[in-house]
Amino acid sequence: MKGLGIIGVGAMGGALARRLAASGTISPRAITLADKREEHLERLAGELGTKRAAIPELAAVSDIIIIAVKPHQVAEVLSELKRELTPDHLLISLAAGVSLAALARGTDNTQPLIRAMPNTPCLIGQGAVVLSPNGHVSQGQLDTAVEIFEETGKVWVLPEAQMDAVTGLSGSGPAYAYLFLEALIDGGVASGLSHEDARGLAIQTVLGAVKMAAETGQHPAVLKNMVTSPAGTTAAGLTRLEKSGIRGALIEAVLAAAARSKEIQRE
Repeated sequence: MKGLGIIGVGAMGGALARRLAASGTISPRAITLADKREEHLERLAGELGTKRAAIPELAAVSDIIIIAVKPHQVAEVLSELKRELTPDHLLISLAAGVSLAALARGTDNTQPLIRAMPNTPCLIGQGAVVLSPNGHVSQGQLDTAVEIFEETGKVWVLPEAQMDAVTGLSGSGPAYAYLFLEALIDGGVASGLSHEDARGLAIQTVLGAVKMAAETGQHPAVLKNMVTSPAGTTAAGLTRLEKSGIRGALIEAVLAAAARSKEIQRE
C-alpha cells in the first residue's frame, strides 16, 4: 500500500485514523486526511502525525481511499475525486445506503469499489464490519481492506445483496443492546438497587454473557438452559419475557431496520 487517504474525519473516520495511526499496520506519515473543517483537521493530523491535504492531493498520494462522509455528501466527494482516480485506486465507502452502483456512477464502471458497513463499537475496536466488494477489486486489495478494518473489530466479507440485513442486525443492533441494557438497569433500580450498582451489575452481566457465548461457541439456547433451573427465578423471568413478546419484537426490529435501509436507497 503506497498510502491511505481518509476523507471525512468525524466520529467514524476519526476513530479509524486514530486506530490505524497507533496500530503499526501503516506508518502515520503514509496516512493523509481530508475534511472541510480545517481547524478540526489540523488538530487531528497534528495529534496523530499524519498528513492532511485537499481531496485531489490526497488522491495523488493514496492508493486506498476511505470515504467517511455523510451519505448526502458522497456525490460531492466523488465529483472532486473522479478526475484524479486511476484503476489502481481502491475506494471504500462507509456511507450507509449508498450502493456500489451509485458509487460506480460517480466514478467509473471499472473502478475497484468496496461498500463497508461498520457499527459504533468500532470506535473502541470492538466493532462488526461487513465489506462488499465489486467485481473489479483484486484479492490483494480485498485482503488489505480486511487488514485495515480488523483494527476496528471483526470483519466479514458478504455480497452486497445482504447489506440491508447487515444494516438491520449489526448496523442498528448496538441500539437494541443499549435499550435492553437500559431496561435491565431500570429493573434493578425498581427492585431496590442503587442506580450505580444496577448499572455496574447490568453491564458486567451482559458483557460476561456475550463473552461466554463468543468463547464457548455454544448456541445461545444451550447457554440459556445452563442458567435456568426448573421452577426457579430465571424460569420465572424468562416466562414473563416470552409473554411480553421480546423475541418477536427483536426479530421485527431487525426486519424493520432492514426494510428502512432498502427504502433509503430507493429515496
